Amino acid sequence: MNRRTGLRVGVAAVVAVLGVGFLGYQWATADEFADAHAQRSFCEAASPLDLSSGHELTLHEKEHILEDARAFAPDGVRGDFDTLLDWYEHFHPEDEEDAREASFAVGEFIERSCEDINIGGIRAKD
Repeated sequence: MNRRTGLRVGVAAVVAVLGVGFLGYQWATADEFADAHAQRSFCEAASPLDLSSGHELTLHEKEHILEDARAFAPDGVRGDFDTLLDWYEHFHPEDEEDAREASFAVGEFIERSCEDINIGGIRAKD
C-alpha cells in the first residue's frame, strides 16, 4: 500500500469513527430517562399510537397523546415533540418539512424506547 492510499484509509477510518460516535452521542443523550418508571410512563402514554390502533385516532387525539408522552420524554427529544405539537396546532406550509422530520424523530424514538410499540413507516428496530 502506498503512502497516499494509507492516508486515505486512515482519514476514512477517522471520519467513520467520529460519525458513529456522534450518532451514539445523540441517542445516548436522548435515551436518558430519569428512571425506569419515567420510561414505563412514557411508553404507556405513547401506546395508543401503535399501528394496531393508531390509525383510528383523529389528529386531535394524536395531539393529546403526544402531549402526554412528551411530559415523560427525556430533555434530548422534547424539542422534536414541541416542533410536532406546534405543527398540530398551527399548520403552516413553510414548517411542513420541519414537522415531517420531527414526526420521524419522535416515531423512531418511541419505537427505540418502547419495544411493544410499532408506529408504522419507521424502521427503528433491529
